[in-house]
Amino acid sequence: MQGSVDVSLRDVPWDQALDIILRANKLGYSVDGTIVRVAPLNVLADEEKQRRQLAEQQALAGELKVATITLSYATADQVKGLLLKSALSQRGTIEVDTRSNTLIISDLQSSIDKAVSLVNTLDRPQPQVEIEARIVITNKSFKREIGARLGLGGEASPRLGNTTPLAFPNSVIVGGRTGAPGAVTGAGPEAPNAVNLGVQGATSALGLALGSVNGALNLDLALSALEQQGKLTVISTPRVSTQNNIEAEITQGTQIPIQVVANNTITVQFKDAALKLLVTPQITASNTVIMRINLENAQADFGRSVNGIPPIDTQRAQTTVLIGDGQTTVIGGIYFSSQENRSTRTPVLHNIPLLGWLFKDNLTNNQNNELLIFITPRILKG
Repeated sequence: MQGSVDVSLRDVPWDQALDIILRANKLGYSVDGTIVRVAPLNVLADEEKQRRQLAEQQALAGELKVATITLSYATADQVKGLLLKSALSQRGTIEVDTRSNTLIISDLQSSIDKAVSLVNTLDRPQPQVEIEARIVITNKSFKREIGARLGLGGEASPRLGNTTPLAFPNSVIVGGRTGAPGAVTGAGPEAPNAVNLGVQGATSALGLALGSVNGALNLDLALSALEQQGKLTVISTPRVSTQNNIEAEITQGTQIPIQVVANNTITVQFKDAALKLLVTPQITASNTVIMRINLENAQADFGRSVNGIPPIDTQRAQTTVLIGDGQTTVIGGIYFSSQENRSTRTPVLHNIPLLGWLFKDNLTNNQNNELLIFITPRILKG
């Protein structure tokens, strides 16, 4: 190869100058001791390729050996794929004996040595994690109701000698049931109270009855009141242990049978009303735990059953969190508040000063519900 090159260089090492000149002419060089050989790039690439193929053929020309490796903690099927990709040569094969969890490897001795070293690294006991969840449900309620019943009866008739001075009407009977049914003329069992705003199931009541000697006028008043206050706390604590990166599930509850009609055929399906914890932990090098959590608390409300099938109240949380060993964190919370103020009253009469409260029923009903979900992982040593 001949040619001329014109360059102007100053204070440049010879190897850098040679490299610049060769690259400008698509040439390369190789150094063997004190000899520098210059050749086109494609020639050098072909030589390197042939040299590599020769080395590979010499490496694969050895005698095949057979080795067995029995695993203690990992499963042979899981490790097989890793060894085929990372340790064995093109001539290597692996068979798995699932009964004894053993790998049967056929390959060159150097590849078998790499496979044994890799298995010793992978076949180690995995740490276990205990996951404890606490579900706290609090319910606070307050109810107050005050009402009144008012009954009256009046009669102006010849029987009592107190007729009106008019020809018509000469007698008048006014009835709104008071006292015992039928106690007032014209106010029999079919007559309701004049004001019927009493409290159902009242725990306290005060009655007042007024009447004339001849029964011409009777007045009954009954005041009733009810106050209820409740506090409920429910704590559920599901707990489960599992190995690192292995999903675990724990469930406790009931199954609700539900009839389903399809194509004139009745079948029964079961719906879970249960406390379920589904979690997959991953232990990090810094001794913390990454957890993929699916927590559900479902309870049947038989007080609102429809055709014998209760609705299911469900609280659910699905998240991924990072928590330190033995630490506790809140993964979810729901707060619900309901306030009700109701007044049932008699038109116009409830506006009478001072006496207006005799003609209305006042109800105050407050409900506060709170749900908190705590989670605590513990890495089991040993």
